[in-house]
Amino acid sequence: KDLNSALFAQLDRLSKASKEDLADEVTRAQNMELISEQIIKTHSTQLEAVKLVAQYKGMSDAQKAPLLEVDYEV
Repeated sequence: KDLNSALFAQLDRLSKASKEDLADEVTRAQNMELISEQIIKTHSTQLEAVKLVAQYKGMSDAQKAPLLEVDYEV
């Protein structure tokens, strides 16, 4: 799953949560927010590194930017 799918799934769980489950879902959503921020920061850092390499070293058309292997489980 990608990050957007995981976040929208959490929004869906929040909207459907019963009064009894709402506190747990809010906690889960807060934790997902923290984790999402870290994922986005990591990807931003990776993008900046690729930009620097491309700018100062150059990349051929055959090269691909490295991708992070992240397993998004909800």
